[in-house]
Amino acid sequence: MAGLLYVVATPIGNLKDITLRAIEVLREVDFVVAEDRQRALKLLSHLDIRKPITTINSYNEKHRARMIVGQLAEGAKAALITAAGTPCISDPGDVVVRASCDAGIEVQAVPGPSAALAALSISGLSPDRFLFYGFLPQKKGKKKKVLREILAGPFPVVVFESPRRITETLGVIKEETPERRVVICREITKLYEEVIRGPIEEVLEEIAAHETRGEYTVIVEGKGKRTTP
Repeated sequence: MAGLLYVVATPIGNLKDITLRAIEVLREVDFVVAEDRQRALKLLSHLDIRKPITTINSYNEKHRARMIVGQLAEGAKAALITAAGTPCISDPGDVVVRASCDAGIEVQAVPGPSAALAALSISGLSPDRFLFYGFLPQKKGKKKKVLREILAGPFPVVVFESPRRITETLGVIKEETPERRVVICREITKLYEEVIRGPIEEVLEEIAAHETRGEYTVIVEGKGKRTTP
């Protein structure tokens, strides 16, 4: 009898945000497929759970997927987790999920935390419809082209950015849409959580004046929208 792959959302910061079902599934499975071994060990240790861990990343996921599907085909159960949040959303995992589906393995979602949805929920930017892009290209020229395309619509746009590039990215957004308002969320649910709302020029000035640390979720209001976050 074929096994089962659970796609398990895990906390994006505060470990108390894990769901009861996620804990139940992590205790039940035979092994865990994780993006980051150390973060997986930290979470499992916090829950007093010990499981074998298979790591995947953008370089080895295709190869590891065959091995994982082989184990599932023999009846094993596995939990796919990412470093934080929901797997496959700007994180590894989609190759494993697709390979499992192609092999006829049952795949079940164990929903929970998502940085994008958490940020949208507190943005005040009418998030009933939105466009999620994830991480932008690193090169400024490609980044500028992508932003020009995705900011052309009427809905809020959500992107992720690293502390090394957040100032540059906000500068490009200002160049493309100097009239827009943005919401910047950093370290959501963590000790030093920070949310900055306002016109792009003011937010850029505030970010540039402080040390940039942690990953950022950036939400840009839709074209033609007039909101007051």
